[in-house]
Amino acid sequence: MSTTGPHPPLVLAKGLVKRYPGVLALDHADAVIEAGQVMGLVGKNGAGKSTLIKVLAGATHPDEGEVRIEGDPVHIHNPHHATALGLAFVHQELADVPNLTVAENVELGLGYPKRLGILMDRRRLRDKVREVLQGLGAEGIDPKAPVATLSVAQQRLVMIARGMAANARLLVLDEPSASLSGEEIDQLHRTVRGLADTGVAVVYVTHRLDEIFEITDWVSVMRDGKVVLSCPTDDLNKASLIAHITGSAEVTPENRERAVLGTEPGEELLRVEGITLPGVVEDVSFSLRAGELLGIAGLVGSGRTELVRLIAGADRRPAGRILVRDDEVRINSPRDGRRHGIVLLPEDRRSQGTVLDFSVRKNVTLAKLPAFRLAKALPMPNVRRERASALEMVSRLGIKTANVENPVRFLSGGNQQKVVLAKWLESGADVFIFDEPTHGIDVEGKEEVYRLMEELALAGHGVIFISSEFNELVGACNRVLVMREGRVVGELAGEEITDAALVERCYEGTAAA
Repeated sequence: MSTTGPHPPLVLAKGLVKRYPGVLALDHADAVIEAGQVMGLVGKNGAGKSTLIKVLAGATHPDEGEVRIEGDPVHIHNPHHATALGLAFVHQELADVPNLTVAENVELGLGYPKRLGILMDRRRLRDKVREVLQGLGAEGIDPKAPVATLSVAQQRLVMIARGMAANARLLVLDEPSASLSGEEIDQLHRTVRGLADTGVAVVYVTHRLDEIFEITDWVSVMRDGKVVLSCPTDDLNKASLIAHITGSAEVTPENRERAVLGTEPGEELLRVEGITLPGVVEDVSFSLRAGELLGIAGLVGSGRTELVRLIAGADRRPAGRILVRDDEVRINSPRDGRRHGIVLLPEDRRSQGTVLDFSVRKNVTLAKLPAFRLAKALPMPNVRRERASALEMVSRLGIKTANVENPVRFLSGGNQQKVVLAKWLESGADVFIFDEPTHGIDVEGKEEVYRLMEELALAGHGVIFISSEFNELVGACNRVLVMREGRVVGELAGEEITDAALVERCYEGTAAA
């Protein structure tokens, strides 16, 4: 991505520095983004990627350094100013308004077309948005449809369409393929390449390194707040890229030794029979034993998350039985689930697993507040005991934070996941359900999550692990259930668990008898 041509780069960031309390998030970081190219931005959690994006989006301001657009220095005051400059952002957490239509979401903040000077001209609005969607190859999305009715993949296309409607020259995609199926990822990649072919610069942030080699022209690697490598994608292979990201040899999920493989499962901790939510989960039955790490595989929409939410009490189930150690139990809420030893670490850890504005201390002790009262009759916290417990968990799980009083929102994704786990470790739970626990976590962070799940299983707990990345299940589980269209369509154990076998059953499996 040379800057020696006749024209300056679309975006040039030079010497960016951003300090937070106890953290140097950007350390004289440089970045060059050229029009018409797809740049992969990679690095461990905490490497500075999100802070760099926030600077470009106007969500935060650097303490030092400058940003230039087509050679002109700019101070990006706020996100609205970034939009006016032609910079668009599709964040990992979708920022659409579910109850508005597709057309209303695409034009949100851009000024709806009017008739008679005051009324929204819905026909012109739909026609404009339909044209934008066609340009993205998304003709199948109805501009009149409420966004809440769309799939995650379609919602991401709507967010991209919003940027294109604003005549974006730079599009930043943060983990855009998260929770998408293979076919949906292919569609996303076609959209991205099409945009680059029209001259739009695309920054593609992902922890799925295979995508870097499939979709990008250029790669920038961040580490410790700096851009430590910037080069054509063709100059790298997967091993060398990981070496630049982590400084260590590649450890992939599928080639790691499964610590739980070969261990003898203990007593049955959980059995579900005929769990049903019509149209979503259909007559699912299985058991989980002490010492097992049970994976659940399936494509998006297969019913994996819905199934475990029914088991944990996050959603009500109209049919089916749950037995804990052979005793049937009633679980109609997460509190019921916790009382019977079942806890769920949800996929959306930011809004469902933690309270972001609470400190690490408050999050870690949140599930067992009565144990930290000053006295039984006084509903006031014993902060000293809370702090001691939080410090113990920070040490035990290797949570990286300068102070347990720091808000969880300042932690990386991997460390947020550890805080969610810390909250439940002392709860006395027998069954731990992890729903996409490595979502948005870097290579080293993922390995730590695998290790924590294995330690729970080896300690005699039952662990259920949902992942959209099949190689994670291959590398961690001693048994895997495969779901499709709400049903269990296959079961693999031990050495039978391979990526090819999981893919085959997801696409071609038939309902288990």
